[in-house]
Amino acid sequence: MTWKSYAAASGATVLAGWLASTPPVAVVENRPAAQSRASRATTSPSSDIVEQASRLQARIRRETAYVRPERNPFQFEATRRAVEPAVTVAEPALSSEPSAPVANVAPPVTLAGVAEDSLQTGVERTAILSSASGVLLVRVGDEVLGQYRVAAVEEGAVDLLRLADGSILRLSLAR
Repeated sequence: MTWKSYAAASGATVLAGWLASTPPVAVVENRPAAQSRASRATTSPSSDIVEQASRLQARIRRETAYVRPERNPFQFEATRRAVEPAVTVAEPALSSEPSAPVANVAPPVTLAGVAEDSLQTGVERTAILSSASGVLLVRVGDEVLGQYRVAAVEEGAVDLLRLADGSILRLSLAR
C-alpha cells in the first residue's frame, strides 16, 4: 500500500469513529402548557419534600462517644502476646549469702532466637535478644543493657547473669 491509501484508510476510520461517538439528539415534545401545569398541580412538591425530610430524620444516626483505639498503626509498640516467653530465675550461684526473694518481674529483654556459626574449634552461638531499644546480638561474656552479662548461650535458651546480685535469669524460646 502507498501512503495515499494509508491516509485514506486512516481518514475513513477517524470519520467513522467521530460519527459513531456523537451523542443522540434529544427529541423535545411540544406539550400544551395547560397539561404541564395540571401535572405540576397533582404532585405537590412541598409535601414530597416534607415526606423526604421526615424519612431522612428517621435515619440519622445518634452520635457515639469517642473511644480511643487499642492500637496505633503508626507507632511500633510491644503487643500482648498469647504465649508469654518462659522465664525461670535460678538462685545465685556465686554468693553464699542468703539473697532477698526475687520479685517475679518480667525481664527487659526477650529471647527472639539463637544463631549458630560452625567454626573449626566447634560451634559458636549468638543470642538474638529483643528489647525496648531494639534488637541485640550477644555472645557469651557480652553485657546486656548494663544490667546483665551473658553466662551461656544454648540451643534454645540463654542464661543472663544479673550484675547487681549474681542471680541467673534464663530466657528460653517460646514454643
